[in-house]
Amino acid sequence: MFISRTSTGLDMGSQYIKLVQVQGRKGKARIKKFGQIETPHGLIENGFVTDPDAVGQELGKLLDRLKLRGAKTVSALSGQQVYTRLLSLPAMKLDDMRHAALYQATSFLPISIDDVTTDIYPVRYFEDDEGKKCEVFFVAARKAQAENLIRTCQVAGLKLERLEIESLALHTLYHQQLSGDKVKGVLNIGAQRSYLAIFQQGTLVFVRSIGFGCAAFYQYMQESGAGDGELEKLNCQDPGVERLMRDIVSELSRSLEYFRLQSKGRELSEIVLCGGGARVGDIEGYLSREVGLSVQVGDFTSQIQLPDSITAKEKSDLLYDYPVALGLAMRGVK
Repeated sequence: MFISRTSTGLDMGSQYIKLVQVQGRKGKARIKKFGQIETPHGLIENGFVTDPDAVGQELGKLLDRLKLRGAKTVSALSGQQVYTRLLSLPAMKLDDMRHAALYQATSFLPISIDDVTTDIYPVRYFEDDEGKKCEVFFVAARKAQAENLIRTCQVAGLKLERLEIESLALHTLYHQQLSGDKVKGVLNIGAQRSYLAIFQQGTLVFVRSIGFGCAAFYQYMQESGAGDGELEKLNCQDPGVERLMRDIVSELSRSLEYFRLQSKGRELSEIVLCGGGARVGDIEGYLSREVGLSVQVGDFTSQIQLPDSITAKEKSDLLYDYPVALGLAMRGVK
């Protein structure tokens, strides 16, 4: 049950920085404030804030507009410099497994373990010929990436309480669609890149980056004159759009195959779709037909009340563009 408190989610996107504040009370939540600014050009690269002072000053302007200075905030580390892996370890105390996972990580991390911050999430306990084991989901990120995000929030005037990874925020937001015993996934199609996150019984077990983003659709619209600059006016059956969709399907199929190999035959049952790319007409049906899985756009409106006086465009923005920020805010009121 949610306690009566407010929390703010901060999503540092490659094109827009988004903030949303929610209030949780009596098991329900409602959106109090939200807004976004364009990401300062060249200052956030693949999730890494290269100039935290400059970005913090721009973010501070959004805080002043929303009157959110001093707000308790949850944000996320993202991008290809966040490394994940499913590991099998001897069943031990959690701290001992953290040390064992870090030791294993020296064999596959592309950077020194002295330069990363890490954590693990137990997935399941089992027993084999070698004894009792625990399967854990390992996450590592560059310390500099976390330090720069913390500095950005300090300059802006936010009280950063927690740093997460985006996949966990999306699970919090869509937990009703992702609940149950079946293996389910979330496909977030962002501005520059996308990723597939897979959950088993509510636990994150797989994340893979996909080299495709909405920028490809906008470039197609600019070159062809289709869609009037609005993703909703595109359709997956249009030849130009379908060519781009084949790229998504190819990348998604490779990710699904990699998951099957890594998970020793576990099969995904359905995909929840979010991000700006979910706006494209018939994208649910197209992906469902091509990959042979149920695909549905994420829906959080049964657990989060939208503001009463918002425009149709603002509602659409919240549904498609704010899921990460909303999920982060919700993790702060759990």
